[in-house]
Amino acid sequence: MRLTFTLILSLCFSLSFSQKNSKTNVILIGTYHFNNPGFDEGKVTERSILTPDNQNSLERITNKLLKTYKPSKVFVEYDYAKRTRLNDMYLLYKSGKPFYQKDTLKDDYYKRFYAENEIFQFGFRLANKAKNDVIYAMDYDKVPIRFNLIKSKISENSTFQFSDYQKKIASLETFMNDCLGKNSLEEVLKCLNSAEQYRLNKGLYISFLNKLNKDPDFFGSELVSSWYKRNLIMYGNIQNQVTSSDKNIVIILGAGHAAIMEEFIKADEQFNLIRINEIL
Repeated sequence: MRLTFTLILSLCFSLSFSQKNSKTNVILIGTYHFNNPGFDEGKVTERSILTPDNQNSLERITNKLLKTYKPSKVFVEYDYAKRTRLNDMYLLYKSGKPFYQKDTLKDDYYKRFYAENEIFQFGFRLANKAKNDVIYAMDYDKVPIRFNLIKSKISENSTFQFSDYQKKIASLETFMNDCLGKNSLEEVLKCLNSAEQYRLNKGLYISFLNKLNKDPDFFGSELVSSWYKRNLIMYGNIQNQVTSSDKNIVIILGAGHAAIMEEFIKADEQFNLIRINEIL
């Protein structure tokens, strides 16, 4: 009887250990947008990813990721519906050919986007070093989020003023710009993926914008839920491209998305969250 009981305990432990270790490690990396398009509510200062120091940092960071958690899949903030186009560019990159034609681009935004954005500078570089045949898109930006109505909605609310909202944005801007002022890109990423950055980013939505609620439209909760909806769709695009054979994956996306995505990863039984701060 004692032997049988011991065998059962041993089997249960083995199954538990196996299930724990069958989880996919997810290395979550929130970044600033390297090409600095200025689309976000909070405006950040310029930090060129093309400087020799930042290029050297990217080499060190990707080498560390490769050595510690060689990813089978790298996810980037690129439109999921256009994933074929993304991989057409990636295959050119892998073969050492130009993946975009600079001379044909008339818009300065696109010139900077293809030359500097983290999708290509970070994602392509890491996936190529990991010898991945494919890079994975996950973005979805078709959820309407009515930031343009915030000022008018605040004017309808007697609890606080538009200046209160501006102060919230300013505190987030200050923190982000302090991060961007760090000496190395490693320190920048540690700061952008800190608990404080995540708290400030989520706090803007939960502790402030969600209170802009007035019957019948409940604008604040509608706006916050739309932001979460976009991120949930992005997360679903990740979930549906991961298989049980994936031991390690990397997600590279804007720091604001990372603040939300962290919650989803921690609650997902198939994933084990690895913070970039633990690697750098």
